Amino acid sequence: MSAVDAAVAVADAHGLRCDKPVVLSEAWHVLVHLWPSPVVARVTSGAAGVDPGEVERELTVASHAARAGAPVVQPSDLLPPGPHRRDGHTLVFWRYLARTGELDPAAAGRGLRRIHDSLVDYDGELPRGGRPAEVRAMLAPFAPSDDVELVCELASRELPEGQALHGDAHLFNCIQTATGPVWHDLETACGGPREYDLAALVLDDRSRGPDPEARAAIAAYGPYNADILEQALPVYASWVAASFMVAVARRPDTAPALERQLRFLRRFRS
Repeated sequence: MSAVDAAVAVADAHGLRCDKPVVLSEAWHVLVHLWPSPVVARVTSGAAGVDPGEVERELTVASHAARAGAPVVQPSDLLPPGPHRRDGHTLVFWRYLARTGELDPAAAGRGLRRIHDSLVDYDGELPRGGRPAEVRAMLAPFAPSDDVELVCELASRELPEGQALHGDAHLFNCIQTATGPVWHDLETACGGPREYDLAALVLDDRSRGPDPEARAAIAAYGPYNADILEQALPVYASWVAASFMVAVARRPDTAPALERQLRFLRRFRS
């Protein structure tokens, strides 16, 4: 059973109408809009190495933030959000977010601080930022090389203790809605200093060139520790690079992005 079929089957079992499943994205997980219902299913793809725990952690972390009024995607209220199991897939159901215009980056930056504030008292278990064990496992099948060694070393660098985080807080994971920017895709939630999320926010600005929207977002975020941000940048970027290294075999179009990330990371070689 495919991820899409699993989403439709579980929805149908709970009486939710779906005339046409629409795949919104497909990578480690599959996002399926169960049209015309305002519900999106996140379904594990079934690909090797995909951790179903990610979609479960997203549910607990986002739910915690949502209860505090933070601008995050909310679990569906039209059927039990999950997690559900179906034919080897793990599924969670979310409210559909309708885009209403261009993102307001300053409001997104302020929203990210609200999310961080809401997660200060989250006490669930989370992987640490950089996910060093996961990075080493992802790259274990690769032949030894300077780049593989570098990515593993950078992912393992220690950062100060912190709190629960979004984990992948770049602006592509924020959508403008009628009520303002809403952050989504918290499946890589982790623990660490808030500056780890800010590293995700400004990575493209640092590695590709000026990104006015990212700069507006971080300026609106408010006070942060610039030194810790500099420490966090290669740690976050190494996890991104490892993900690209694994993905490029099935998605050759990601090769330029991988090379860009590796060029950026080589600056941090000890």
